[in-house]
Amino acid sequence: MDPADDPDFISEEGSGGQLQVPYSSLSAGWIGRPDPVFVPKQSTPLEDESEHGDGPIPRFALWSMRYLGHSHFLNRPEIEIRQRFGEGVNAVYVMDDGRKYCLVCRQVGSGPDGCTYALVAQVTISSYENLVDGAPVLSVFSAARSWSLCAVYEAVDAVSNVAVVETYRTVDEVPVEYLPPHPPVEFE
Repeated sequence: MDPADDPDFISEEGSGGQLQVPYSSLSAGWIGRPDPVFVPKQSTPLEDESEHGDGPIPRFALWSMRYLGHSHFLNRPEIEIRQRFGEGVNAVYVMDDGRKYCLVCRQVGSGPDGCTYALVAQVTISSYENLVDGAPVLSVFSAARSWSLCAVYEAVDAVSNVAVVETYRTVDEVPVEYLPPHPPVEFE
């Protein structure tokens, strides 16, 4: 069977087809395009050339924080923050997010498809300073906002990707097993 005969086939040039809407003669261009326009050959650039190698933040954490970071055209941080607190499964990673905030991240688990799951939240600079001064990691997470669970797929010879799996409004909505000091979860 020729893959082009499959109505769901998407080539590198895009699908180019019309959306079939029952009982209507609307085209996909009028109501939106539900299928991808193209299949990318390269990943979105989520890391700088200067960050190759073993830095304080592993790729899954760096990519998920960059993906969720807020654009700060006029509110750039005075210093760049890239730090790790703790070791192993208890490690928490911090990255600046403008002058007033930082993003904190920890590994929540992994999946059979090769994804690494990370919990990312935004904290104030004062919460980050408390962490530097030795505050417990859980206290910093409990003061956070804008919670997201991200899936990070890092491919060697293919396209890598970051996706937001779930968002939470408060720390009370975050599953307890995602918070420190719980070990990583094996997702199915």
